[in-house]
Amino acid sequence: MATSHPNPGAVDPAWLHAARERLRELPHAPGPTDIEPLLDRLASLPWINACPSADALVQTRTPPRYRRLLIDGDARRGYTALLIAWPPGHRTPLHDHDGLWGIELVLEGALMVEEFRRSDTPGATFLEHERSLILGIGDAVSFANPDYVHSCRNLSVQRAALSLHVYGGKFDTYSAFNTDTLGRATATRRRAGIDAVMI
Repeated sequence: MATSHPNPGAVDPAWLHAARERLRELPHAPGPTDIEPLLDRLASLPWINACPSADALVQTRTPPRYRRLLIDGDARRGYTALLIAWPPGHRTPLHDHDGLWGIELVLEGALMVEEFRRSDTPGATFLEHERSLILGIGDAVSFANPDYVHSCRNLSVQRAALSLHVYGGKFDTYSAFNTDTLGRATATRRRAGIDAVMI
């Protein structure tokens, strides 16, 4: 369930304004051809002095918790933007994005992204590993193929990380995957919860 932001000072309003200005240049009903121009507009966000801090946004309880913070979204225009705060060493399961296009931009720290392509055959789903990426501050991954699946991991076991995620629609549900040694995958449907709303 979404809640109001527990620490209003954790994200500088000037940075939020800069991020939203860039996002709101998206056309109505944006599509995959809008990804690269948007990524170009977002590229400077990690370098703005007011860029939020991962430590300020990761849940302070022990152990720290992965958090999804909604910073912008417009159902009529067709996108959702989130900050994701990654505790040290946190890893997501293999997951899809429910057919949405997306951009994931590192603002602080370093993430490893393992990318897969999903293929369905009668009676079985397979995930084929495509590449491994290490993303530092200012690096991003983008995707538009509905068969795209990945997992992400904070590479540091000592420091939190922070990333900006933009999706081409409302990212409410997704499939998480477990695989066997042959690459056969079983999917579990999950809800993508929001921990705080900053809009």
